[in-house]
Amino acid sequence: MMRHSVRQWSRYGILSIPALFGIDQLDNVTPTEQQADKSIAKTETGWDRLKRMFETDEFGNVSKEMNSVLQVGALSMFIGAMYGGVINSRSAYLEFMRTHEATSFKSHLDAKKKLQDAVTISFGKGAFKWGWRLTLFATSFVGISTAIQTYRGDYGIVEYVVAGGASGVMYKFNMGPRGWIVGGGLGSVLGLICGCATMGILKLAGISLEEARYWQYYWKDSRNEYFRKGVADYLEKQDFAVIKIHNDKVGEAGKDLSNLDKEVSTDKTSEKS
Repeated sequence: MMRHSVRQWSRYGILSIPALFGIDQLDNVTPTEQQADKSIAKTETGWDRLKRMFETDEFGNVSKEMNSVLQVGALSMFIGAMYGGVINSRSAYLEFMRTHEATSFKSHLDAKKKLQDAVTISFGKGAFKWGWRLTLFATSFVGISTAIQTYRGDYGIVEYVVAGGASGVMYKFNMGPRGWIVGGGLGSVLGLICGCATMGILKLAGISLEEARYWQYYWKDSRNEYFRKGVADYLEKQDFAVIKIHNDKVGEAGKDLSNLDKEVSTDKTSEKS
């Protein structure tokens, strides 16, 4: 099983190695690529693209590049918190059972309460410990690689290697020069693996990274639009209910005493006739 997995990873990695030398760029003929307006891209510079990455539109929405970074940060925080919490809580449970094996408690409920307190506190400590570390590494890795890709207006494996090395140095920054070298080296290796895997998947799928980000952002925007439409329909129903209650108790809007008097006189005239 392990040998089969290594063989598969090697096969996909070899497919994407030529992208390191700029000879594996995708020639997209998809409808999204054909319909894209490329007139602005001919005159804009790398700094213009990088600046636009951190800007928001008129509705306060972030760019599709920053949306990818934020999603990775949120997902890494959740995964790191769950992993650290589960590992620490399990260790706390085993430690509590080992150290309190011969301890006498006031009651069975008291023992359960202390065990629950120990496990909960350990879960919180582990979630914080692993959550911020994984979030820092993953967010910096994706943020740096995305910024380099945005500045270049292209993508390859090089930016993943650079981003992995920089993230590794940041992760081991408090350990001095030796930690910087080790962290940067390991981060670069992880970046190389991630870059090869990404290029291999894109090659097999036949799409570009820009197009993948576009559809990811489009899915998010469609989901938000569906949510806003649902909220608007709900508020419209609520407003209709409030107006109906107001009309039943007070009367229809725009009617005052003079209008009511006119209606009464009109009704009397019609009855006489």
